[in-house]
Amino acid sequence: MPNTSSLTSSSTVLLVDDEPDIVLALQDLLEADGHQIDVASTGVTALELVKNHPHGVVILDVKLPDMDGLLVLEMMTKAVPGLPIIILSSYTTLDSVTGPLEELGAFAYLHKPINRSEIRTTVRQALKAHSLAKKMERARQALMESEFRFQAVFQTATDAIVLADHTGRIMSWNKAAESMFGYTAEEMFGKPLTLIMPARYREAHTEGMKRLQATGEARVMGKTIALHGLRKNGQEFPIELSLNSWTTGEHPSYSGFIRDISVRETKAENVFQVQTN
Repeated sequence: MPNTSSLTSSSTVLLVDDEPDIVLALQDLLEADGHQIDVASTGVTALELVKNHPHGVVILDVKLPDMDGLLVLEMMTKAVPGLPIIILSSYTTLDSVTGPLEELGAFAYLHKPINRSEIRTTVRQALKAHSLAKKMERARQALMESEFRFQAVFQTATDAIVLADHTGRIMSWNKAAESMFGYTAEEMFGKPLTLIMPARYREAHTEGMKRLQATGEARVMGKTIALHGLRKNGQEFPIELSLNSWTTGEHPSYSGFIRDISVRETKAENVFQVQTN
């Protein structure tokens, strides 16, 4: 029967073997190292345990009374991806199991009779690998959640947001920018920022990028300036542009927050006309 007192621990070792002497020897050995132990004597019981309770590593005999151990290995890796499974076998060579083991993803293969030092070392390595894999998965999930939150803000912003690399080529472009300039994000990926600038600004922009790369001097960084943008249809329109930069690697990247102020200027002109009439 499985040791039910340990079923809530993700560092529990599951022993799957129908030989009582082997199980007892492994239990004594691993419990002395501080591991909690569950035991299953059949493949069916082992599969139920790994599906319903967390384990840090499985030690699996390839000869079980009800199922082929390699089939159990395959089903376990599908049920709990990333779970380290150590295969035990009395085979003297790997010839009959190496192919399936490579395909099914066993963590290690150990011979019977058991080598106490080898078992202890392999279990420690498996538990460390499992812990590292879980940390990496948590980090991946956190990164995905962070990216989701960023995209939610990025794509719902009312201002156009343009992200560019250190050469001034566009890396990302939100929906407001699509509406403002008339280009899709796919059209603008990798394109130079000069594409959305009237011709009279382009030389100054190019010189500014060269100066920034050479000296790090950024005259407009962190400021809001009034300029003109250029739509896909060739129409110019007044904008306010706020520039910022950040560095995550060798080179900086840039973000531009752009606001179409043509409506504001039209309203101001209308007010002026009313006042002068």
